[in-house]
Amino acid sequence: MKKILCICLMLVLVLTVCPIGAFAAENPPLVADAVIVAGSKNTEQYAASRLEYYLERITGADIAVVSDSEPAAEYEICVGETNRADINLEGFDDGGYVIQSDESSVIICGAGNKGTINGVYAFLEDYCGCHWYEGGVIVTPENASLTVPLGIDDEYHPFFEYTETDTASSRDLEFSLANGLTGGVYRSFSEEQGGHVGYIGSFAHTLVTYYCKPETYFESHPEYYAYRGGERIPKQLCLTNPDVINIVVSEVLALLAQQHDPSATIQIVSLTQHDNQEYCECENCKALDNANGSHSGTMITFVNTVAERVKAAGDYENIVFDTFAYQYTRKAPTKVVPRDDVIVRLCSIECCFGHTLDDPDCKENASFMSDLEQWGKICNRIYVWDYVNNYRETVSIFPNFGVMQRNVQIFYENNVKGLYEEGNYYIANSDGEFAEMRTYLLSKLMQDPYCDYYAEMDGYLEAVYGPGGKYIREFIDIATEHAVTKAQHLGIYQETLNTLYFMTSADVRRCNELWAKAKAEAENDEQLAQINRSELCWRYWKCSNYRGEFSLLKFPYIRMNANEQLHHDMKDMGITMLGEASTHALSDCNLLYLYRAPHKWTTLYEEPYWDVLNPYAIKLYEFLGKIYNFFN
Repeated sequence: MKKILCICLMLVLVLTVCPIGAFAAENPPLVADAVIVAGSKNTEQYAASRLEYYLERITGADIAVVSDSEPAAEYEICVGETNRADINLEGFDDGGYVIQSDESSVIICGAGNKGTINGVYAFLEDYCGCHWYEGGVIVTPENASLTVPLGIDDEYHPFFEYTETDTASSRDLEFSLANGLTGGVYRSFSEEQGGHVGYIGSFAHTLVTYYCKPETYFESHPEYYAYRGGERIPKQLCLTNPDVINIVVSEVLALLAQQHDPSATIQIVSLTQHDNQEYCECENCKALDNANGSHSGTMITFVNTVAERVKAAGDYENIVFDTFAYQYTRKAPTKVVPRDDVIVRLCSIECCFGHTLDDPDCKENASFMSDLEQWGKICNRIYVWDYVNNYRETVSIFPNFGVMQRNVQIFYENNVKGLYEEGNYYIANSDGEFAEMRTYLLSKLMQDPYCDYYAEMDGYLEAVYGPGGKYIREFIDIATEHAVTKAQHLGIYQETLNTLYFMTSADVRRCNELWAKAKAEAENDEQLAQINRSELCWRYWKCSNYRGEFSLLKFPYIRMNANEQLHHDMKDMGITMLGEASTHALSDCNLLYLYRAPHKWTTLYEEPYWDVLNPYAIKLYEFLGKIYNFFN
């Protein structure tokens, strides 16, 4: 009797200290036993199908997708708005979501067109171990005993309404959906995928290239175009000419008649200056600019007028108008104020990308921050066109990894609503660095500027490069440490000769060791190929700076042979461009790549008389090789 009484007292004590839910929490249901209950919207049906696909890959189970008209199952994952739960999404913008869990269900429900889809991919990443690192690198663990923690109560509110970047991965729909990209420049999401925040017509530099084209009007009406040096030139518009305004309004309305989608969250019409400095200096434009202390005076006045007249002509509530604060229009005007439906897209092209934008000792960035703050005082919808690439020598390393997170945080903290991170958009023929990793990291930062940035980097490095990724991480850390000094900066047209400052011989040897170790630990040919490709950026830097095997202190044949191997490896890996411009096409001229610095290995530096000299250059190279081999 005493033993029974003792056992009862123990049970009472345990149940008091550890409620029944705690036992259940230790043994939550298996995901393999779940039924997916999908809401009725197309986006919810699509989100449920992606969840089904990945959960079946993970668990190996055959997981059913049913509607909420079916009787409740023992364990359900409910996707979207169903009768299983009443989720309050008031205050959530498009793309926001809720994830909740208890002993019998998981609820994934989101706002707008993208919320539930975003919630499904977040659930797969955070609780199932999936990752989308590149278009072709998806981590899906095999786990038949997968369970979901009980008591999840996650809320997500998007940091930006528009997120865009480029390179091959961001053109992949699955990568873009999984990593929350919303722009439509490099991909086109279907209606069931939630659509995208789209520019209609054209994305940028639209004035004279898309609207009021010179080939249509210049000959008969030169007064529509910029007045420069006493004559009219067809490189920019005269923004104060009333006929120009009429034409652009008419052309925008014709575009909307064809492409307006009332169901889209927003659609953007871009009214942006052409990519040159040839702004109009006629009497009217100059007066308006002078009154506003900036050439943005004419631009904002023009865009405001077009927006007002277009909106008055029809039901275009979800249409917004976009213009640049770029180069000569970057400074905010002092009098005119953008309409609420006008986006100002501020461009950071002049900035330093080795120092954070809020570094007060970097004058280039201090100037940009001042412009950002001034625009913020008069504009409620700022987008930023940011730059994350070396457009001059793209094959070389661009060591901006130490500033990317802080810069995205700065944008968010300054109420930027949209962000385009322009990188190596021409990657197909110039990928010799970390462009795809940068795309992944930027995608995660635009989802959450305060994420664990370096954990994301380490995850990518391991998935793409294998066990050797940890050595590449150390190389990146060394490069980042040497990216800039207080007096030296990192621009987007930087010569490789002026990057990675104060690299000692010990630093160079250590970096060589790190790449060798990474290759030694590659587990398959694919990982080795990825390592070899990314190592090109380091070899290119050494070649440009005459370090290591490229040193001028070595016997000439050693450097020339290293040059030849680098050139051939770039060609073998499909690299035909060293930078953005067509003049940066990689040359096959022996005289160039054997004897000159690598930034001159382009067709820009080919000369006809070199065809005569080339045979002699090859003979000298072969002769030096014979001497070297004889003594070695």
